[in-house]
Amino acid sequence: MANKLQQRALHYGNTINHIIEQTEEMQEKLDPMFQELKEKITSQDLASLSTDRYQEIRQGFAEGVQVYDELLTNLDQAQAPARLMGNHRQLVKAFRDFVEGCREMTESLREDQTIDQPQFDAAEAKQDESTERLSKQLARIGQLA
Repeated sequence: MANKLQQRALHYGNTINHIIEQTEEMQEKLDPMFQELKEKITSQDLASLSTDRYQEIRQGFAEGVQVYDELLTNLDQAQAPARLMGNHRQLVKAFRDFVEGCREMTESLREDQTIDQPQFDAAEAKQDESTERLSKQLARIGQLA
């Protein structure tokens, strides 16, 4: 019996690790785009961004949301060991909020190369807050596992 529980815990751990790795890879790809966009917003120089580059950033963000959606599905379906169920639910909630923040940021980038600034800022804050919750839950799961 313990062997089956150990296998389940190992599988869960591997699933979580895979999701974290994939998320970090996507963040590494998107962060330069985000930083470039943020710098243009801060300096109120969005117009200096070429249309092609702006569309490339929008497309990159949209692809990121697609990947995050798939990872969220995998996370949601992961079979957590019984002792981690509460933490797992909190982890899924934090990841869902993160994905929503990413989607909202992507939606704030309008086709006409304008940005819904309040939506962009709120999405950034949502991502930051949910990332903090994700980190806390991952640390808790790591301690309990």
